[in-house]
Amino acid sequence: MRLAALGHRDFRLFWSGLVVSGIGSQFTTVGMAWQIYELTGSALQLGLIGLARAVPTIALLLFGGLLADAVNRRHLMMMAEVGQLLVAVALAACSLLDLVSPILLYTVSASLALFSALESPARAATVPNLVPRDELTNAVAMTSSVRYLATVVGPSLAGLIIAATGPALCYLVEGGTRFVGLITLVLMRPVAQAASGRRAMSLTSLHEGIAFVWTHPVMLWLMALDLVQNFFGSARTLLPIYAKDILFVGPEGLGVLYSATAIGALGMALIMGTMGRLQRPGRWVLISVGLYGIFTAVFAMSGSFWLSCLMLAAAGAANSVSNVSRGTINQLITPDELRGRVTGVNSMFTTTGPPLGQFSAGAMAALLGPQTGPLAGALLIVGVAAGVASIARPVRRFEIDQLDSVKEPGRAG
Repeated sequence: MRLAALGHRDFRLFWSGLVVSGIGSQFTTVGMAWQIYELTGSALQLGLIGLARAVPTIALLLFGGLLADAVNRRHLMMMAEVGQLLVAVALAACSLLDLVSPILLYTVSASLALFSALESPARAATVPNLVPRDELTNAVAMTSSVRYLATVVGPSLAGLIIAATGPALCYLVEGGTRFVGLITLVLMRPVAQAASGRRAMSLTSLHEGIAFVWTHPVMLWLMALDLVQNFFGSARTLLPIYAKDILFVGPEGLGVLYSATAIGALGMALIMGTMGRLQRPGRWVLISVGLYGIFTAVFAMSGSFWLSCLMLAAAGAANSVSNVSRGTINQLITPDELRGRVTGVNSMFTTTGPPLGQFSAGAMAALLGPQTGPLAGALLIVGVAAGVASIARPVRRFEIDQLDSVKEPGRAG
């Protein structure tokens, strides 16, 4: 297995911290989803957890992108780890004291999203500074694999913990993993970056990032595809309903369902990490988004636990291809001095999609039913992928030649 990026000390620390923190965040994700469904029995309330995440994400991602180009990215990530640690510990205390309510869970979800929005552009912008250019695809694949690796390990263990002791211990686990993530950032050497200082914290600077994205059609198409996939394809939001009321497998089965998606995604991310560069990553994005919709549609109507797991794994694998391909395209196109701002603009679509999709999934399930709702969303994704494939020439023909220069047809002047 080719894991060249892990041969670099600072990337190894960076990646290890992401893995540990990511595992902890999955404990909280599963704990909160199960807890709010236990409290309310409502699909819509499950979706509102996502809406609570979406509001600060939308409000702060562009600001986070500006910060990532203006200040020390490593210090910004350290601050975010501390914030998330404190929120997790506070939620654990409230759970132990039996003070948890839907309003509290919405508030916690929003608080965690706030810190994530501030650090996400900095994390993405740091990766190209930790490895040589010819190992970037490998580094992007490894970084993309983090959340999948975390979701393989975290939810299964979280389900067992919830069944045995309740969700409070899940939140304490996240607090501990955030501390470990903080230590890995402390141990890293200072990371070279083309920081712009105060100049980056201005409307003019923000306009530079937006203008850069606007003049690269392939980036616009990719952001639109990701937004559609996440907004209409978040069947994962409804897993507590499937585990409890459709597949009848309880919290233990819920952990397995969460992990199934990650197993497929992680396996594919590791395979892509061994492949080196993709010459036509745009085509792979189109294919993988369409397949994601098909697999999600089959899952939505499945009444079999093992078929559901298989379809979730297949959807995760397709999503991994899409994520790695998009990430490679964006990182190669964007110069370092603009990466934070461009990542912030890009994240307005890619990062807000999942929490908005969580709300959309809950609302559609409440309106159409927990199986018909995600089926309708999945079929819409397939249709959009087919439509974009037919009209988006910049995406279809985007390629990376053997000299690492980027060939991008249809770029606006």
